[in-house]
Amino acid sequence: MNVGQDELDLKLLPVFLAEATELLPRIDIGLSQIEQGLADVDALRRLQRNLHTLKGTARMTGALALGETVHRIELQAKALVAGEPADQAAMREGYRTVLQQIDALRALPAATASIDTSDDETPEASVESLLGRLQRVADQAALDLHKQVHLHCQDNDVYIERRLLAALAPALEHLVRNAVAHGIEPPECRRALGKPAAGEIELMSRRDADRVTIVVSDDGAGIDPVAVKARAGSLGLPVVEDAFELIFAPGFSTSAETNHIAGMGIGLDAVRAIVDELGGRIAVTSEPSRGTEFQIGLPG
Repeated sequence: MNVGQDELDLKLLPVFLAEATELLPRIDIGLSQIEQGLADVDALRRLQRNLHTLKGTARMTGALALGETVHRIELQAKALVAGEPADQAAMREGYRTVLQQIDALRALPAATASIDTSDDETPEASVESLLGRLQRVADQAALDLHKQVHLHCQDNDVYIERRLLAALAPALEHLVRNAVAHGIEPPECRRALGKPAAGEIELMSRRDADRVTIVVSDDGAGIDPVAVKARAGSLGLPVVEDAFELIFAPGFSTSAETNHIAGMGIGLDAVRAIVDELGGRIAVTSEPSRGTEFQIGLPG
């Protein structure tokens, strides 16, 4: 791309590139969902919104050629949302061009300027501020496992210290990934059970007296306590009355094989450790075939 043809606002360039770094993986996942036949209307609308945001900020920065490239992909996504055919190969080729154009912008000296956000951040934030990050985790896990998932957030205007939220974010990421991998069933299984093909994951927060409760729930298969106890026995773990406590034991997994999306239990000990370090507590309830709910209580 000949960036000299654009009238770039060099002060905005680092801000745009930082935003592009967040948006590009989400766009890539959206395109992959289309290519694998996993993109329902919600996923298509999410892709369209991400493209629209990237287009708008590119144009605002003065990267007009880039904005036009993104616009062409956005039009294809818009057609798919409307139920019309689109050229998937052209969308992917357009995305490759976008990456090349952004690489050209990153090569400019002004791209390395620091971004001062000291005056922009408030000391508190809602769980919804993590939604984009968690949506990417959910979409990537669903794509890897050929599932369909909707992630919703209900923050109820609950705000907590930003530093606490940042510390808690990895735990929430794991709970969302865990819900996709081991809660939500494959689309064909859900249909056979009379469920919608896409699973539902909800992130909710509320204030209870002097505590904040954050809930991650899904409408998936639930946890079978008998299977959990049997697995714990095979791993040589002490069996306790509350089977749900076992999934937090270090090294526990319901899967015989460990991969990047491991069996139920892998990493949940780390989730509990994070919550404990923040002075909170975590509990789980589950009902077979109806879903699982993790509740995190933090000092408010």
